Amino acid sequence: MCVKAAVRHWMLVSCLAIGFLAVPAQAVESSGGSVNLVATLKDGPAMRPVDWKVYRIDNNSVIKSTRSHSLNLPLSPGTYKAVATLNDVSRNRTFTVNNSGQVNIVIAMD
Repeated sequence: MCVKAAVRHWMLVSCLAIGFLAVPAQAVESSGGSVNLVATLKDGPAMRPVDWKVYRIDNNSVIKSTRSHSLNLPLSPGTYKAVATLNDVSRNRTFTVNNSGQVNIVIAMD
């Protein structure tokens, strides 16, 4: 693996780890689980504001709307859709949160 790829990988793993540590344990336990959303550009964290909307699929309600390169969000069990928008480019992913644990979602914006 070249040094450049190793640095990108390290940055992405670091962002995921920081996001995981940002959610207090009691918040995850009381709500079920959590999702860690990260937007990337050229295989590394975007490190620029991305517009995020997280929807609950069963009732199509917006759970969270924010502007950040990453997001860690405690959620109750269920199926959700994350939509990321950067420079008029939108990408989305559907994911399921269980009773405990964390779901990591990485969305490439390029």
